[in-house]
Amino acid sequence: MTRVILEHIIHLVIVLPIILLTLKNRSLENLKILLAFSIFFMANGVLLYLPIEFDELRIINGRWNWTGKILAILGAIIFLLVYRKFHLKDYFLTFKQHKKSLKSGIIAILVVFLVSTILNFKFNTPTSEWHTETILYQFTMPGINEEIAFRGIMLGLLVKILKPNSIAMLITALLFGMAHGLFLNQNFELIFKSQPFFQTTIMGMIWAWVTIKTGSILLALLSHNLGNVSGKIISVIK
Repeated sequence: MTRVILEHIIHLVIVLPIILLTLKNRSLENLKILLAFSIFFMANGVLLYLPIEFDELRIINGRWNWTGKILAILGAIIFLLVYRKFHLKDYFLTFKQHKKSLKSGIIAILVVFLVSTILNFKFNTPTSEWHTETILYQFTMPGINEEIAFRGIMLGLLVKILKPNSIAMLITALLFGMAHGLFLNQNFELIFKSQPFFQTTIMGMIWAWVTIKTGSILLALLSHNLGNVSGKIISVIK
């Protein structure tokens, strides 16, 4: 668990200078929101890895980290119940869409899906096995957990304290990219995987833009899960 905590601290330290340079002001209130953001980011990462580090906590056995995702989602719910400073719509946790921006949001999501499909054809490792569990997992857990966390709570907190909104989008996209491409291995050596980092950072930026445009994580969540499922299907038929 020490490795996981250090890994997430490194991620925060990398983006912290950008955050401090773009704070609307350094009021105590904004610093408290920044602290809430940091605590949530760390807690989300720790909850995801708990069942991996401690196998006895695993309540759902399988090929994928179901338990970690469920714990992270529950952690987000607890955060929202405890930190009641903002409404759910301030975290983009609503089904209601900004109608004027809905069309551009849908177009952006379709472009993401197309690009994702092309990249999956190019980079995914072929497999001859079909795993129903994998399809079910990818169609549910990643999008729900990661969109609530990154494009929901984290983006919602940062747009309150950073200016312009594009900086909040960038920060969450970078953290999302590092979650997929910057790791500490078992020997505490820093490992950087460029392809997943840049791919997920770009997708995270687009999903953040769509979320702010439409006022909801709904399109990003649907796009995220559909993209993950298509990637797994492509791996089988490739």
